[in-house]
Amino acid sequence: MQPLPPSSVPPSARYPLYADAPPPAPPGPPTAPPRSSPPGPPPAGQSRAGQPAADRPARRRTALPWVAALALLALVALTGIVLLVTGGSPQEPQAAGGDPTPAPVSEPAGAGEEEEPSDQPAGQRRLAALALVDVPATAPASTDGDGNRVSFHARRMLDGDPRTAWRMAGDGTGQVVTFRFDEPVEITSVGLVNGYAKKDPPHDWYDGNRRILRVSWLFEDGSEVTQDLRERRALQVVDIDPVSTRQVQLRILDVTAPGRGRSGRDYTAISEVAFGGPTG
Repeated sequence: MQPLPPSSVPPSARYPLYADAPPPAPPGPPTAPPRSSPPGPPPAGQSRAGQPAADRPARRRTALPWVAALALLALVALTGIVLLVTGGSPQEPQAAGGDPTPAPVSEPAGAGEEEEPSDQPAGQRRLAALALVDVPATAPASTDGDGNRVSFHARRMLDGDPRTAWRMAGDGTGQVVTFRFDEPVEITSVGLVNGYAKKDPPHDWYDGNRRILRVSWLFEDGSEVTQDLRERRALQVVDIDPVSTRQVQLRILDVTAPGRGRSGRDYTAISEVAFGGPTG
């Protein structure tokens, strides 16, 4: 019998010895990874990205608020200069051809206006207030230095206030204003304030508008009285022979040229009309 080769001999059985390591324990359930706490604030002088704060570029500050403030100051200064130069003069609308064209509304009495003594008694004001009045034309409304609207309708001649007026654009020569009464009235005197007698500092509208120099008064019976007028803002009255009439026509015969300068306006104006009678 031949012996087996060495590689063919099976190894002998191996038993565990106490010196050997114990077998590994079976794997347990998986465990969750530990939670990380949120990062705290970076140390002083250190940015969150790890770059020192001193080394980070400084944020550029905008100059827009300063520019806006300087622009506002410039606008306020410019407005003050304009008001100082112009004197706060009232603005009147301009008509075609450059003539101002201020018509019907209401005007507050101006404060601080000087007024020459009036020769118009209360009876004359009451008699004139009874009349209805027709005018050839009426200038549009304007504004005064305080921004208030000022009207120039016909009854401004009959309100007893020489600082209000009826006026029409241009030269009123040849134009007729008609006063009508519901029943005959006896008239013994007639008169008018022959321009726009208002002062609106720095403006004097009496000198600025045209003034009426001559008029005629025509009555229902055909009689007529001519009156010459001075350039004076007070009421100018002329006595006449007593006449009973239901109508009086005021015809404008002569006016001045328009005023000059900043107050110059091409308008013919009448501030007041008065009729005297035995009841006055």
